[in-house]
Amino acid sequence: MLRYGGFEMNRKMNRHPFIISVAVLALVVFVAGNGFAQSAKVHIKKGIPYCSAQFPGKDKMQKLCFDFYEPDNPGDTLRPLVITLFGGGFVVGTRDWTDMVAWCNRFAENGYAAASIDYRLMSATEFSYKSLVRTGYMAAQDVSAAVRFFKANYEKYGIDTTRIFLLGQSAGAVAIIHALYMDEDERPAETFEEPALSSMHSTGSAEMKRHTFDVAGAVLFWGSIFNTGYIDADEVTPVCLIHGEKDIILPVDSGYAFSVPGLPYVYGSRVIADRLKEMGTTSFESHLLEKEGHAFYFRYLSMYYLDALKFDSCYQLASAFMRKQWRREK
Repeated sequence: MLRYGGFEMNRKMNRHPFIISVAVLALVVFVAGNGFAQSAKVHIKKGIPYCSAQFPGKDKMQKLCFDFYEPDNPGDTLRPLVITLFGGGFVVGTRDWTDMVAWCNRFAENGYAAASIDYRLMSATEFSYKSLVRTGYMAAQDVSAAVRFFKANYEKYGIDTTRIFLLGQSAGAVAIIHALYMDEDERPAETFEEPALSSMHSTGSAEMKRHTFDVAGAVLFWGSIFNTGYIDADEVTPVCLIHGEKDIILPVDSGYAFSVPGLPYVYGSRVIADRLKEMGTTSFESHLLEKEGHAFYFRYLSMYYLDALKFDSCYQLASAFMRKQWRREK
């Protein structure tokens, strides 16, 4: 077994392309499309650039965009913002997948602003240990860039910068977790290989670089971390961990992603919660659901069909957690 930058991998992985093919197929099973109906109470603007970045395997910089949702009659009051990130194993996914549209509509209907963002993905043909390490780190950089973009442009979008929340599922949650907890001296060695990647919170325009990544909280659906040692006592952003006990894609405890030896060994929400307790952190909550698996608010192993009752339960957990942070501030 080899360990690199907090990851573990099997020495034989590169000798078995079938393992990689199975892993990629498992990711693609979740792809379907979009088509969630837009609420009449919500105004949406699509395809707004927030940053330019170099994608894995590409030479040129490309734009990263977001779709912005707000109440149809927003008024003059600055609103809390929820930034959402789709799942898809850093290989597939779009900002207009069904659950992202549903999250943003629901929050905007209830007085929030919401933004579903792009982040960098790798091609399935480039799927490898090194590419996964680097792309996951790039996605975390993009999370930071999005937060700092909205801080730099808060007046234009009517954002209360003290109430910016992050919400991600699967790979989206993984990106958020590492943006929150990975320090510069904890970066995997692969992120320094050519072309070397910049530090976590340094991407974006000059104006964006004047702002910090600090957020009011994060809601993390079936996410994981590559090394629990990234979580230090001084990292106290409130988090809400939601995870199914029967998850075999990103286990609630620890194990190989997708249950495939040779893919990254990851640590799920129960282990993250234990680490937070160990560090003396009290501003977190954990909801581990005994009968649920990965991405359990979807039906039929597809990102097209949402289970309305389960999605609503998840929304109630997320919104209650966010309101709790407001009360704590007071």
